[in-house]
Amino acid sequence: MNRSVVVIFTFISVIVNSWAADLDIQKEIQNYLKAKKYEGRGIAVVIKDVQEQKELVSVNGSEMLNPASVSKLVTGAAALDLLGANYQFSTRVFVNGTFDSDSGIVRGDLCFYGGGDPGLTAERLWLFAQHLYHLGIREIKGNLLFDDSFFDSVTVGPGFDEDSSSRAYLPLIGALSSSFNSIAIHHRTGTVVGSPVYIDVFPRISGLKIISTAKTVESGKSGNIDIKTTATDLGTSIIIKGGMALDESPRYTYRKVWQTWETFGGAILSQLNDAGIKVEGKMVHAQLPDSITAKKVFYQFSSEPLSVYLNAMFKYSNNFSSEMIYKTISAVSGQPGSWSRSSSVIADWWKKNKLSGELQFLNGSGLGDVNRISAEQVVSLLSHVWNQKTYLPEYLSALSVSGVDGTLKSRFRKSELKGIVRGKTGTLNSLNVSSLAGYLLKPEKTYAFAIICNNVGSGQYDNWMIQEGVLEEFNKCISDSSIHPKGKL
Repeated sequence: MNRSVVVIFTFISVIVNSWAADLDIQKEIQNYLKAKKYEGRGIAVVIKDVQEQKELVSVNGSEMLNPASVSKLVTGAAALDLLGANYQFSTRVFVNGTFDSDSGIVRGDLCFYGGGDPGLTAERLWLFAQHLYHLGIREIKGNLLFDDSFFDSVTVGPGFDEDSSSRAYLPLIGALSSSFNSIAIHHRTGTVVGSPVYIDVFPRISGLKIISTAKTVESGKSGNIDIKTTATDLGTSIIIKGGMALDESPRYTYRKVWQTWETFGGAILSQLNDAGIKVEGKMVHAQLPDSITAKKVFYQFSSEPLSVYLNAMFKYSNNFSSEMIYKTISAVSGQPGSWSRSSSVIADWWKKNKLSGELQFLNGSGLGDVNRISAEQVVSLLSHVWNQKTYLPEYLSALSVSGVDGTLKSRFRKSELKGIVRGKTGTLNSLNVSSLAGYLLKPEKTYAFAIICNNVGSGQYDNWMIQEGVLEEFNKCISDSSIHPKGKL
């Protein structure tokens, strides 16, 4: 036989065998879903070889579904590209008046201009106040002015449907916020039955009101302690009812606070006082005029790099960080950051990078029932990110590792896939939404995947098992020499 004919025949054989193998993988996954009664609409699976840019599995790949917190993959990629992995959020301090460095007296107002920093925790605010003390401030004769106009005035995002909920995962969003706009409430039993439950809070915020009727009950009984927060004209009230059993261990409960700039203001005021800085005036919400912001910045408190907050956003699905970053994406253009403007910026970014289809993307965290994306689009994004050398390392390291950390710590523990899946989970119990997307890192290949479940299965545990099962079934297929010679695609 002519040598060129042999070469052509061999080439065609390889293509045909590869095509047949791909069909086998698709069929295996479809059969697996059918056996588990996960058929029809509401379940979407797409898996792609990112090196060869070849889609190997697609089940309802184009169906637009609620991705829940898998939305954060979009927010994170857009932020890394548009802002940069080393972007720092800045809170600027101005003096409206004069500062005498010898006496340490500010004769006038001390002004804070928020820059959307999601990391102003109690520990960081302590450092902030210490820096102001080290700069020589000892007394402020005027007011503390707080400007949060870097974002618009809307603090409740699209999809934040439970407006009355005091759950910490539904935070208010403002450009000048602290401690994730939440508070840690520590509760421990009294020394005898009938004595009050001891309550403390962290951070301590000026203007916070605690109303507790909780009592210590007998050991072995359920006290059913109930802790809520409500908004008042003066701030946030913490209402504690029920009780704790005498043998119960102390613990923290986290709840939302109902103000943004006021929470930051109360927290920084407490820290200033603790640092030895006296404030004579009051807290005032104001948009600083150009006559103040045109002056030299007295002090700028910079956040940690964006990549640090991406870690909290991906591994621990922090909604507050996600939405602060989301609104910052549009705020850096010079106009106040808003959910609608950020949605437009991300849509333009998506189109510019020639990613699949059009998004319905209204918030950055995936809360509620407003975001829609297909599994095909998620995988298109992940494939794109894989080729972005300038920010892939930060993106990949922020994802949870199967069976090791983050929201995947308790999953894949007894699986061959432990440690080789990097992913982002999504869960909305009230809407029966569960999703998992990320990368399967095999020694010879990398695969991007997305598995989205909407209103299927009998509960979230079933959905988790299906997601893990699909990836394990796929792993068997690509390792099976009867499907892929030498175990490779």
